[in-house]
Amino acid sequence: MDRYWENQSGVYDPTVTEIIKNESKRNKEIHDTINQIKNILKEKDLILIERIVIKDKRTKKIYR
Repeated sequence: MDRYWENQSGVYDPTVTEIIKNESKRNKEIHDTINQIKNILKEKDLILIERIVIKDKRTKKIYR
């Protein structure tokens, strides 16, 4: 599968397309949240020493 919107037969697969689109959107939300936390710390003259670990309640996925 060279393109995610096609299945192995080369036919458009709307289910896979929607899943990947939603996952990408959620990953961007998590990324943006981590950046917001870092910006808040920077505004308060604080430095992040350890890695931020977040667990998504919806998917149970852990982001590090």
